[in-house]
Amino acid sequence: MLEREVRLSISWSGLGREFKAALEVVCVAILVFLLPWPLAFRGLRFITRYSLFQGREQESALGSLVMWRGASGPHSERLIALHRLTDIADFFLTLKYGRSWMKRYLHVSGDALPAPSELPAPMLVTFHYGQGFWALRFFRDHGYPIAWLHAPPPKVAPWGERFVGWMGHRRIAQVARLSGAPTIAVGGSIERMRRRLLAEGRAVMVMPDAPLQPGQSSLPVRLLGRDARLPAGAIGMASEAGVPVLIYTIMIDPRDGHRHMRLEGPVMGLDAQTLAQRLADHLQVALDSHPEAWHVWPWVSGFFPESGRQ
Repeated sequence: MLEREVRLSISWSGLGREFKAALEVVCVAILVFLLPWPLAFRGLRFITRYSLFQGREQESALGSLVMWRGASGPHSERLIALHRLTDIADFFLTLKYGRSWMKRYLHVSGDALPAPSELPAPMLVTFHYGQGFWALRFFRDHGYPIAWLHAPPPKVAPWGERFVGWMGHRRIAQVARLSGAPTIAVGGSIERMRRRLLAEGRAVMVMPDAPLQPGQSSLPVRLLGRDARLPAGAIGMASEAGVPVLIYTIMIDPRDGHRHMRLEGPVMGLDAQTLAQRLADHLQVALDSHPEAWHVWPWVSGFFPESGRQ
């Protein structure tokens, strides 16, 4: 009897998670498809008032932001939700709109993007920060079809995670469409990246702000005012092979929904540790500006396996 009650409890709990995830995505899709973007964005800002749209990791993200930065802003809770909801919205926005929308709502600053003929195939580096779909479209339109290195969702997600997993596969397919190149799943991925960059002469994109896994090689950096470590694989490969690195972050302006992308590079001729610190510095500038846009806060302790909480 007890075992049956436990199974029923798990089943109902999973159903609740599935319903909440689906409802959130449906509501965002309705806003995007029925309204022009300025009004849809106002709708997204409005629904961040409600816990239903604040995500399962919301409390953990806010707690980590306070713990690791020492404070949060007066609207941090809603801003965290807004960045996450806009990331969902971009899946639908990139289905609805194209180049003309991007020219109106995407603003690029920092270093000028070189023409593809001006340098060897680069490795683009960004972070789990802000919203990235329109950056992929921007690079493709400027002659850089990019293969994205990613961790794929499980083929069979557990009950309670199936809709999220299904959406994950849809998002990966959309990334490939926007970037104009097949994605690269982790697992033997460094060698495939090397082959694409050096043998095929085509660009790749990596996101090194993934918390370290046990036994994973890493490089020391300073981040958030502490000794931290970043995964070494792609960074070491780029340094060893002399691959030019283009660094960027992109996020919304919470006031009007416009996208702002900051480019840095190309960076060349650095050893692996110096390159890793250059990437950490770029991320730090973004975190100092809009810390709520970083989606990794719930797992940030994974960057500090040796120093722990300081």
